[in-house]
Order: sequence, then structure tokens, then C-alpha cells
Amino acid sequence: MLSRIALTRTGRLSSFALGGDVNGRVSIALSAIRSVSRTSFLPSTAPVAAAPHAHPVAAKPESDGNDIQRTLGQWDAAHKIYFGPERDTVNFPIKVAPETSPPVRLGFIPEPWFQAFYDKTGVTGPYMFGGGMITYLLSKEIWIVEHGFTHFVAFWIAFYIAARKWFPSLAKYINSQADALEERLWWKPVNSTKAEYKTHIEELEKSIWREDGQKYVFEAKKENVDLQLESVYRQRLAEVHQSVKKRLDYQVDVQNAVRRQQQEHMVQWIVNGVLAGISPQQEKDSLAKCILDLKTIAAKSHSTAPA
Repeated sequence: MLSRIALTRTGRLSSFALGGDVNGRVSIALSAIRSVSRTSFLPSTAPVAAAPHAHPVAAKPESDGNDIQRTLGQWDAAHKIYFGPERDTVNFPIKVAPETSPPVRLGFIPEPWFQAFYDKTGVTGPYMFGGGMITYLLSKEIWIVEHGFTHFVAFWIAFYIAARKWFPSLAKYINSQADALEERLWWKPVNSTKAEYKTHIEELEKSIWREDGQKYVFEAKKENVDLQLESVYRQRLAEVHQSVKKRLDYQVDVQNAVRRQQQEHMVQWIVNGVLAGISPQQEKDSLAKCILDLKTIAAKSHSTAPA
């Protein structure tokens, strides 16, 4: 009741009031993981219940290199069981631990108790019920007023004054310690892990971006190789052209040389034939006729020359 009144001043639950909420949640999670792991590792012929003297975590399965995949499979199986489509969340809703304490009246009576009376007795019903119950207990001497009753009343009066005066600051201190513990045990590792993974993801994205540029490098290299092959092909084609041209030029030179030799031989043969057919007298007459023609031409050119 002390913790409930202290927490009511701030409207929050704390690790102190819940007996270490963060550690309790971690312990519950670890226990659930161990129970699921032990259940999934049991052989088909093994009994479901363990021996009474056996420790829950005494027997551990041997690792075969697939612990991560096995654990993920166990979580998927548990998720299908507790959050699958066959789960009746309407009649059997999933329990969620409240972050804040429910509202109370008079420092310790929950608000739903008053709401339960409103439909049947009205607004004054809860107070009449409480007063009537106390009157009944006192009148029937079920609650006996003895010499320590004054101590009881004084204790609760002092407790109420202390709750009004010091419990808000105490609850604030407890909540700050709970927040610090949660930040140290949960949020700090989670944020640190998220930052590391974010940095790793950015590096991987840069690597993917670099790998995407490799295709352009491969295309450039392929085009470079194609250009080299084209250059070699054209060089060899030019060499073939030069070789064929040289052979053709050689054939043309051979034919020209043969034709020239044939012409020279034919001319020489004709000249020799003509010379052989001319007699000495014909040569002398021809020489005289030439001299006469030269003299006639010279006379004509002399007579026609200007004075």
C-alpha cells in the first residue's frame, strides 16, 4: 500500500514498486527463451516433463553450426502460436504490462471499484458501501476496538501526512532511477546497436553503389577489347591488301616485261628483215633520192624566205 500511494502521486509504475521491472522483464524473457529452446530440442520420444531433480538449464544441446537459424525458427514458431490467426484476441486479449498505474481514490482504492457501483447505486454508492461496511464491522464487533485502535488511527493519519508530503519526491526519485536503469540496460545498448547497424548498412549501400558502377567499367573494358580487336582486324586486313597488291603488281610487271621484250624482239626482227631485203644498189639509189629531196626542199625554203 505504501508503494501504491507513492506511485499514485506521479501516476507511473516504477522498478522499485514492481520489484525491479526491467530486470524482471529480462528474466521473464530469458526464461521464456530457455523454455522454448528446451521444448524444441526435446527428441520425439522424450517425455515432456523433466525429472524433478534436474536443473532447467543443466542439459544444453550441442551446437551444430545452425544456432542462429534454429533460434529464428523457434521464435517464428512461438510467434505463430501466440500471435497467429487462430489466436482469439477478442475473448482472450494479449496482456500488456501498463506503463502507468491505474487511477485510485482516497489514496489506495482503485477507480474501477467505484465505477462498478455507479450503474447500480449511483455516485454515493461506493462511499455508503464503505461507511456501512465499517459500521457493520464495528457494530458486530468483528473489528474490535481495543487499546491499540488509537495507535492504528494515528499510524494511518501520520502515514497519510507523510504520503502527501514526501512520497511524491520519493516516487520521482524512484522513477528517475528506473529510467536510468532502463536507459542503461535497454535503450543505450539498443541505440548503440542501431547506430552500428546503420553505419554498417550505409557502408554496404556504398559497396552496392560501387558494385553498380562495375557494370560501366565492364562495358568500357569490353568496348576497349572490341576496339583492339577491330584495330588488329583492320591492321591484318591492310597487310592482306598490301600482300595481294604486291602479288598483283608483280604479275603486271611480269606481263609488261614480257610484252616489252616481245615488242622489242618484233621490231628488231622486222628491221633486220627489212635491212636484209634491201640490196646495195637500192640503198645507193635511196640515198641519192634522199639527197635530191633535201636539195629541193632547201631551194624552196630559200625562194620563199623574205628578203
